[in-house]
Amino acid sequence: MKFKTKIFFYSLLLPTLVLSVLSCKTKKATTQITEPVIKIKGGLTDADQAKFTFHFIEGCKERMKGNIENAEGLFKECLKIDPTSTAVKYELGNVYRFNGLYDNALKYGKECANEDPKNEWYQLLYIECLHNKRQFAEAANIYSRLIKNYPNRSEFYEGLAAEFMYSGSYEKSFKTYDEIEKKFGQNEAFTLNKIKLLRQLKKNNEVEAEFKKLIKLNGSEARYFTYLAEFYQETNQNEKAMATYQEILKVDPKNPMVHLAFADYYKSQNDKDNFYKEIKIAFENPDLDVDTKIKILVSYYELSDVNAEYKQQALELLIITLQLHPSSADVHSIYGDFLFKDKKLKEAKEEYVIATQIDKSRFNLWQQLLYVDAELNDFSALEVHSAESMELFPNNPRPYYFNGLANIQLKKYDLAVRSLEDGIEFVYNDKPLLIEYYSSLGNAYNYLKDYIKSDKAFDDALKVDPDNDFILNNYAYFLSLRKEKLEKAEKFSRRCNELKPNNRSYIDTYGWILYQQGKYKEAEEWLSKAVKLGQKSSIVEHYGDVLYKLDRTEEALKYWKEAKQAGGGSELLDKKISEKKLND
Repeated sequence: MKFKTKIFFYSLLLPTLVLSVLSCKTKKATTQITEPVIKIKGGLTDADQAKFTFHFIEGCKERMKGNIENAEGLFKECLKIDPTSTAVKYELGNVYRFNGLYDNALKYGKECANEDPKNEWYQLLYIECLHNKRQFAEAANIYSRLIKNYPNRSEFYEGLAAEFMYSGSYEKSFKTYDEIEKKFGQNEAFTLNKIKLLRQLKKNNEVEAEFKKLIKLNGSEARYFTYLAEFYQETNQNEKAMATYQEILKVDPKNPMVHLAFADYYKSQNDKDNFYKEIKIAFENPDLDVDTKIKILVSYYELSDVNAEYKQQALELLIITLQLHPSSADVHSIYGDFLFKDKKLKEAKEEYVIATQIDKSRFNLWQQLLYVDAELNDFSALEVHSAESMELFPNNPRPYYFNGLANIQLKKYDLAVRSLEDGIEFVYNDKPLLIEYYSSLGNAYNYLKDYIKSDKAFDDALKVDPDNDFILNNYAYFLSLRKEKLEKAEKFSRRCNELKPNNRSYIDTYGWILYQQGKYKEAEEWLSKAVKLGQKSSIVEHYGDVLYKLDRTEEALKYWKEAKQAGGGSELLDKKISEKKLND
């Protein structure tokens, strides 16, 4: 297990090339710049000049409103009047670049840049167009042209270094950053960019030197020590890494990430005791953010099944985290996950309830709660929690399903049907859930004695999954109880037993269907198998019934009494025992 200990990731902080499309009204820069201006060729009539100006201004207005197509049309009208207008080409180049039409954008960007080489806005548009077309080397050339005209603009040097980097010219990019530092002075961003390039060039000695320059620049900044320590770790210089982390504690003694780094080091040395000691110190620090703690706990969760020691450590770390971050829904949720895995369902449920009350907006927290309610067979709680989540997530089908399931178990069949019929409308590309919906609707309608809708729901489920043994069995059994469509029931039940042999409930169903068909000898064979597989009261009662039909009355009475002792049975069971006979 390797914990991520990085606080900051040194990466190439490439400048964003922000191109202000403001030829109509351009913001003033801190230095004198050349702005795009409207230049109309001579020889135009006053009417054409007025028309050109009108279309240009209106085009700028439409572009600023975001009406790009309107702006394009107006600028094209301008070009009809004056095909040489650089300002119009600039505007069209921006319009095409905005729409992703990079070939058209490049055409106009190149034209206006070449026509006015000292205009920085035209050059920047051209650079952007070249960059979009991945012509990085040519973009670098245009930056070089800009630098000649504006030698004191540091952002142009940064842009040049970036284009060199994109083109794979790492040495040139590095030399450009060196030039930037000589001209404008050292700063963190430039140095980090140089380090990134040196890493690309695999010049580790120079990388180390640049990090040390950062530390020399500001010896009280713990981040710089961290960068260097992480570099040492990544290059397998563990002793130097540890020494640097010790320096961090002198600069920032309360830094919890340093202890995670120590833990990472001890893990690499297989020093389990010191590993956990450092992890615990980090967790006890309130400055360690809860998200980092959650990530580490997730790692523990994945390993706790194979190592009891990790499980114990995780629980200890969870208690510490709960004390420091009692209002974190994630902490309560992952604690619930650990408890659930440990089969402490009631305790897990308590944590999930807290999590959903802290943050009602996250469905994954509600889903955990609904699953544990169902696992506990706490259908009253499931009804309440699913109803609340239906309100919060009205387009999610799962709360409706759980609500239907809860109401079936609570014998509120009308409410179950309502939830299931509403929720099934939101099931998309989820066959297992769709099957569950149809099956539950089949059950609910059956209990309501709406057999037409019940049969349709089961038939719909079997269209999705013709070999679903659970649905085949339930459908067949309901038909047998109604003594209807027994041939269909026998076919489904036979297939069910082919799919899952030696299942006592499925065997019992098939035997019972044979009983309803009057095939008592065959029914006795199947029901006797079911009895041998387990003493479930309904199975034992069925076996007694078939024995009675075979004139084995004493044996039938014996099994009826056993069914009574097992608990449950049909509403006629007592009468069968008292009268010692079967009343069909």
